[in-house]
Amino acid sequence: MTERTERSEVREGLPSPPGMSRLVHAAPARRADDLGTGGGLRGLLWLTWRQHRWTLVGTLVLAAVLVGWMTYLSMELTDLWHQCHEAYCAEGSPQGRRLGGSSPLVLTLAALSRVVQYMPLLIGLFVGVPVLSREHEQRTLLLAWSQDVSPTRWLWTRLGLLGLFVAAVTAVVAGVSDHLERTRALVGPMSLFEYESFLNTAMLPVVISLCWFAVGVALGAAIRRTLPAVFVVIAGFIGLTYLVRWRYPTLMEPLSANRPIGGPNIDVLRDNALVVSGGMIKYGSDGPSSTFDASGRELTGVELQRLCPPDNGSGRTLACFMENNLQQHLQYQPGSRIPEFHLIVAGGYLGLTALALLAAGWIVRRTDLSAG
Repeated sequence: MTERTERSEVREGLPSPPGMSRLVHAAPARRADDLGTGGGLRGLLWLTWRQHRWTLVGTLVLAAVLVGWMTYLSMELTDLWHQCHEAYCAEGSPQGRRLGGSSPLVLTLAALSRVVQYMPLLIGLFVGVPVLSREHEQRTLLLAWSQDVSPTRWLWTRLGLLGLFVAAVTAVVAGVSDHLERTRALVGPMSLFEYESFLNTAMLPVVISLCWFAVGVALGAAIRRTLPAVFVVIAGFIGLTYLVRWRYPTLMEPLSANRPIGGPNIDVLRDNALVVSGGMIKYGSDGPSSTFDASGRELTGVELQRLCPPDNGSGRTLACFMENNLQQHLQYQPGSRIPEFHLIVAGGYLGLTALALLAAGWIVRRTDLSAG
């Protein structure tokens, strides 16, 4: 009876005990602040930073080192390009030796290229997976989702904040990586259509990083344990990477052309073209040798060896090819198609990103809070 009378006094504006007055008036003020858009966003921003600060700082440090190193190498390659009179550096020249074989410069460029290609995996493992798996392991979901912020809003706000961070960092890395690959193509006979260079150009590093961030979040939500989710992400990354590498040369129907063996480089192989099939000469077998005579008939390996036997690099075989007007049939993708291939591959990764985000949202909505 007494408790009911006190509540009536509060509603009707009647005096109440001093302690009760402070408690009743303080609670609405705090709740209004929590429910406000700015307060809620600030709270989630602080929480995201608090839980992921070391990962975010480590990502920034790695990206800064990567960008600085690639910028330095781009300047060095540009200097070599000027030394070679703004053309390909000849193989026998000092500049050509620095760009060929297993020189320190070549090995460094290859290592940096690998780091850029595996950057999305690192983001998926260290930024994406812990978003929900750590909450399940530490059983903090009940505390986080029983507050004024709903589970859905909690999820999408944190994904938005972390996603913006990933997009911003990888965009800088992608811009510098694209410039480095294009500078390499100026000084040496390489194609931007080759798989390693293709993945490191345009904005593919950004799209692939966002994809594996989303996949990491979804798998962390589904598996609810960090270590098993990490292994699944690694297996998925390796599998999808090799699938794309095997499939991407034929995403569009290749063009065909005949190329004189030993003759001047024809237009189809310039401007970053990608050879899909052909170009390999097969000696000594009864099967096709991938070479054609002037009439268009394909020679067998035995016929080719009889006509132009191998010379162990003395140059006589190449001269024989030219004297007999031998040709190779090539299937290739012209360099003009690179932007279209970028859009196709990026579209596939964005589709996977959307599926992963939808799966993460569906899992969160169906999560039993009593499970922790």
